[in-house]
Amino acid sequence: MPAIADLPVGILEFDAGGVVLDANEVACKVLGASRETLVGLHAEDAGWVAADGDGGPMAVHPALAALHSRGPIRAALVRARRPDGAELWLQVDVAAPRVDDRGGLTVVASLTDVTSLLARTKLRERTTADRVLDTVADVLADTRLDPNAILASVTKSLSHVRAGIWVAAIMGKDPSAMRVVATDESDPTIASYIEAMRTSGAVSTTPLMTRVIESGQPLLLPSVSLDGLASLLDDEVRRYMGVHPSPWPFQLGVLIVPMRARGAIIGTIALFERAGSKPLDQQDVVWMQAVADRVGVAIENAQLYGDAVQRLDRLSALQEISLAVSASPDLRLTLKVILDHVTARLGVDAADVLLLDDADNALTVAASTGFVATTQVDHRLPADDGIPGRAISSRRIETVTAMSAFAQFRRRSMFAREGFKAYGAVPLVSRGKLLGALEVFHRSALTPDQEWLAFLDALGSVAAVAIDSATMQDSLHLRRDGGIGRRSRSPEMTATEAQVFRLAVDGMTNVEIGARIHLSHNTVKFHMRKILQRTGAANRTELASLAVKEGWL
Repeated sequence: MPAIADLPVGILEFDAGGVVLDANEVACKVLGASRETLVGLHAEDAGWVAADGDGGPMAVHPALAALHSRGPIRAALVRARRPDGAELWLQVDVAAPRVDDRGGLTVVASLTDVTSLLARTKLRERTTADRVLDTVADVLADTRLDPNAILASVTKSLSHVRAGIWVAAIMGKDPSAMRVVATDESDPTIASYIEAMRTSGAVSTTPLMTRVIESGQPLLLPSVSLDGLASLLDDEVRRYMGVHPSPWPFQLGVLIVPMRARGAIIGTIALFERAGSKPLDQQDVVWMQAVADRVGVAIENAQLYGDAVQRLDRLSALQEISLAVSASPDLRLTLKVILDHVTARLGVDAADVLLLDDADNALTVAASTGFVATTQVDHRLPADDGIPGRAISSRRIETVTAMSAFAQFRRRSMFAREGFKAYGAVPLVSRGKLLGALEVFHRSALTPDQEWLAFLDALGSVAAVAIDSATMQDSLHLRRDGGIGRRSRSPEMTATEAQVFRLAVDGMTNVEIGARIHLSHNTVKFHMRKILQRTGAANRTELASLAVKEGWL
């Protein structure tokens, strides 16, 4: 076939069964084999791996595909291997089958070696990825070790690299709590829309991000309509978009990749862009995944650093409180110091300390901070009622973050007036004795982790020690003075009341007093109520303090 032999491109001719009938010199040179080796070789034995064609991915040899379809195959990308082991990439065009002079069916395939072209393309792709990674590395080097600052800086930088809406999200210690940052330097309107949706309170989920985090696989949608995108979201987001129409374009390209660090997925990075002539593809997945992993490690390091600083800060706070307890005999001042640390270190809006009054088994406010209303100190609660009661009876921390639960609170009017949306209580116990409760309040949602709860528990323990220490100091002063010094007239009491009075000042509970002087618990409560009325003390702690100051014992 002189026409085939004279062509400047590689040519292979196949019969109806897919067997090579002829090969020109250029084809032999490209494939690194002689004509004798190629002629008679079946297409399936060529070892070609068809990667792609103009109609999409292929699974068979292009010549066999043409024979099967009776149509031409164009621009098929094929990976082949020469007899010497060298790998090469070929672009193969196969003409439609035709009947030759002998009445047989044949197809002709042209071969073009594109190995070096693909190598240069891959090099350009690597260069682009390296350039983006270098940009991100520079941004990370100049950003403080704070997860929110890192997300904001990286999304802003990526928005300059490739125009679009960049959205980064990371999970908190509670996986259901997601921090989201959106940036679009070319059009801030859409980023503002996402931020408004996030802060509205109407949307608590991130469906697409959650899907990628749970699967661990990138989500690539080269072109999707706004309606098609909405179908992938949940009812919360669709309702919000129905009330607040989206400014997004009607056709989008979407790519979301997982953000990984030390073998775990901690969040996602997403790109939403207007669908254009160059849609997002697998090459974009590769470089965006590299960026997400680099950012993931930086955020993980920032979180570890923040946790270390927070632990050190909390340890310092406990040391300061311990010094205040040992240095000041003023219980109210000590409790104020404790509450200031509670609100600052736990990030809550308000806190108080409730003391248990054994006379009527009621909780009264001994100290408080952060409340807007001035009537907080007037509350007197049954010790077995509500959340404080549960914390006291179970002697463990109780937290409430569901708004519906506040309707059951005895102080629900106070919660409504103050605007509290989260609450916690920890019992105050010292030397096995229950003294009261430490409460915390917040005007927005809280997602307490184990370290937060442990620190609240530690603060409660310190407060209990301070209260117990103050009671003991009063008792010691009382015994030491022995009635010497300035005295006021002691309140009139019966012999039984005097016994109850002395034992209560010594720190005994109603049950312990009853066992000592052989009275029932209710009888002791009755006498304690009378004693508090006659002395004008609000609770047992104040009673002990008055007894020392006035020299009643």
